[in-house]
Amino acid sequence: MQLDRLDLVVVSGARMPALRGARIALLLLASMGSAACCKDKLNLAADASPSSPTTASSAAAAADLPVVRIPAGQLIAGSPCQSIPRITTEELEGTGLQMGAFDIDAYPFPNDPAQPPMVNVSRDEAVALCSARGRRLCTELEWERACKGPSNTMYEYGKTYSPSFCAGPGNVLRAAGTYDKCQSAFGVKAMHGVVWEWTASDWGRGTTGGLVTVRGGYGPHRDLQTRCANGQSRAPTEKTVDIGFRCCGGTPNTASVQLVPRLLPVIVPEGTVDPGLASKLMQALPQNMRDVAGHTVSFDKVWRWHPRGNEELVVGRWAGQKAGSQPFYVPVVFHLCGGTTTMLARARGPVERMEDPGGGATAEEIAIAVQTATDKGDVRFTYHYGAVNMTQPAWIKSATTLEPDAGAPLSTPPRLKLPIKK
Repeated sequence: MQLDRLDLVVVSGARMPALRGARIALLLLASMGSAACCKDKLNLAADASPSSPTTASSAAAAADLPVVRIPAGQLIAGSPCQSIPRITTEELEGTGLQMGAFDIDAYPFPNDPAQPPMVNVSRDEAVALCSARGRRLCTELEWERACKGPSNTMYEYGKTYSPSFCAGPGNVLRAAGTYDKCQSAFGVKAMHGVVWEWTASDWGRGTTGGLVTVRGGYGPHRDLQTRCANGQSRAPTEKTVDIGFRCCGGTPNTASVQLVPRLLPVIVPEGTVDPGLASKLMQALPQNMRDVAGHTVSFDKVWRWHPRGNEELVVGRWAGQKAGSQPFYVPVVFHLCGGTTTMLARARGPVERMEDPGGGATAEEIAIAVQTATDKGDVRFTYHYGAVNMTQPAWIKSATTLEPDAGAPLSTPPRLKLPIKK
């Protein structure tokens, strides 16, 4: 197969490294030549719309390449604590930042919708190629601002994940213009589903080793990995088929991600249940668990669960009891976010016995031994980027009370009443 763009086309992961240095040198010389002849065109058109691609009259876009002007405004950086999915060890918690105006290439370098992105370049080579056009690499928060748009959406195209808008590449990198549906409200295109993009930012997440941040890209978990807040760490010397870059212009914004993961024991029991906390947990339950006729209900035990760094959930033992009878229990998991308490998961119904939570294979899984009469098993809660999934024994029935039949032996399985409303 004939390949006339060895630096831009990848077939089944093949590379042609012997030609890379010469090709980059030629691009640098061409860009420098354009910069020398076009010094009078360094600013974007003054009447350009601030939220749509514009033809930049600058050394960076001597061939009428599209550039998007991003106006000054607020970036909600990272993922607010109620967002699902989110990565608590890598993303700011919905921090409001005032960003100055800047401009960004509409497509990955070479910023030509008819061409695939350039790949197999180190970060230093990307810096040099942008500089030769009179431009610079974007910071990671500038990249995020351009992606989220003026409404700070989770994905560039909106609040809800769509698998078709930013579909990943096949065996051959396609022309950047084929990703036009993957577009932010500002008009920046092909930010996901194509390549990861070098940024000017260090990986400020409490690690060492000189790692830097790439944004964009794709991966097997696309609802997670194609969010505007998502990033990865890479060594700046890497040259791979999945890393490209795009250029920015204007005064760089100095805001950066500085995040130190806070690691705590997986399960921490509360010595006593704070009445204020118990009230918040109770209010987050469905109505038929807050008010059970003829019974008193409460949270008699609470544990703090730390499935990841910078994340804390609350596991509560909901207890119901009728006067003169034994209590019964339901394990429930909550998330407290600012002034909001959200129930994430609970068992279908009550059990006679509920043990303290125990650790699973990782910090992201806990198991709670439960029993009713002779039936035994585990209720398991698994954390997944802000959500909690649950598995439970089939013998747990949907109900809000658990009472033995009158006069029946104690070993007889209890009779269930009042199905829990969903």
